[in-house]
Amino acid sequence: DAATADRRRFDLVAFEAFRAGLLRHIGIEEKLLLATVRKLRNGVPLPEATQLRIEHAALTSLLVPTPDASLAQEIRGLLLRHDAREEGTDGIYAACEAVLGDGGAKLGENARAYPSVPTTPHFDGDNTVRTADRALASASRIRPPRAHV
Repeated sequence: DAATADRRRFDLVAFEAFRAGLLRHIGIEEKLLLATVRKLRNGVPLPEATQLRIEHAALTSLLVPTPDASLAQEIRGLLLRHDAREEGTDGIYAACEAVLGDGGAKLGENARAYPSVPTTPHFDGDNTVRTADRALASASRIRPPRAHV
């Protein structure tokens, strides 16, 4: 929230740190957590994983344009909904823990060692998405991975 704390002056440095951290977090979830759980389920992803992937794609697309306070608010709103889907006794993290069992500790070590994700310059060309609704609509067209059975 550092990027949106003062609406009169947008903190680009704070936003860039947030952007890098969020991209790393998404990478950990996609490349480690969801991939490992899918493998342990014989190639079948958790049912909730499809919606998480859509939201990850939407969030990633919102990190492309040059940020301002309005864009930061769009990201914040989507993250609030996204975090609620991940956390809690009915969240996807709990579902992942149930599948991982004792393997969760090793996965945690791998997550801590996960490298930072390189970022690219912002882009504001045609079709750049600046609202969560548009980003979600676009991302929802992504096809979920098929089970390997």
